[in-house]
Amino acid sequence: MIRCEICGATFKTAQGLAGHKRLRHGAYRLADDMGTALTGRELHRKILNHLTEKIADRMADAILERHGQEIWEAYLAELSQQGLDLRSPGRYPKVKAIIVAAGESNLLLPLTKDKPECLLEIGNKTILSRELENLRACGIHDIAVVRGYRGDKIKYPTIRYYENRDYHNTGILRSLFHAKDEMDHEFIFCYSDILYTKEVLELLLRDQSDISLVVDTDWEDHYHQRPRHPVSQAELVRVEGDRITQIGRNIIPPGEAHGEFIGLAKFSRDGADSLKAIHEWAIQNYKDRVFHTSPSVDKANFTDLIQELMDQGYPVCHIDIHGGWAEIDTVEDFDRVSRHLHSILKTD
Repeated sequence: MIRCEICGATFKTAQGLAGHKRLRHGAYRLADDMGTALTGRELHRKILNHLTEKIADRMADAILERHGQEIWEAYLAELSQQGLDLRSPGRYPKVKAIIVAAGESNLLLPLTKDKPECLLEIGNKTILSRELENLRACGIHDIAVVRGYRGDKIKYPTIRYYENRDYHNTGILRSLFHAKDEMDHEFIFCYSDILYTKEVLELLLRDQSDISLVVDTDWEDHYHQRPRHPVSQAELVRVEGDRITQIGRNIIPPGEAHGEFIGLAKFSRDGADSLKAIHEWAIQNYKDRVFHTSPSVDKANFTDLIQELMDQGYPVCHIDIHGGWAEIDTVEDFDRVSRHLHSILKTD
């Protein structure tokens, strides 16, 4: 038997002792560092760099034992601000997420003069932090963000970043495909200017369709006080049964729309393969010609490619919700959502 010189525990093999020291006593050392950092209201990057799934549980025990519940809650709160939520066990660890945060919104000036819109704070958290929290709470830790306008300001840890340096001249579809390499498995696609509840994300994740989009059937309520974002800007959908048949801006009469696409979608591995194949086909066949509602594929919206998928016979399903989300597209939106955040997101 081999004895640990730190705590006296015994092990049959050297490998067992080494694993014990790494998990048990390594966690205690990090706990001491964490306690010191949090007491000074700082979260050192070196601690985040050491945090792994294998050590997280041991670290929790160590922090609780050394520093008590108060420090542990402060630790979780600090991580939450960074978009890392350890409070809820994940159920979808194999799903990736791609958040497109490249565009510049003139309708949000002067709020976005020095930062991208996803870093606007609503309720003391940035829009992007809230999205990351929802993803992490569902066990989705494999996250990529496509940056563009003021992209250097987006510096969340444990995220992979892609850059669209030509964001001035390209649309959201081009930004999305900067992260094409992330589309090798099931993934969530998300606009970076929306807020939504975790329940909305969970509803989408439970769907087994190859391609599914979240659609709000109570969409008209969002447009009563939005003169700078009229109904013509809504990405409305028409459906037949569980399938979407038409999607886009200013092409479906509001009275005929089933709902509004909120900017949240899911692709299975087969769905992702179809998305990539049709995108490549569109590049070859449309070139500089008008592509659905956009002047070209390079300037296209995400929904333009979805329409092309449906036109070529690929089924796209809708996941219906009734509120529980918000879009931040104008200063009016920012002010309204900031005032009514709890009621919009149905939080306490």
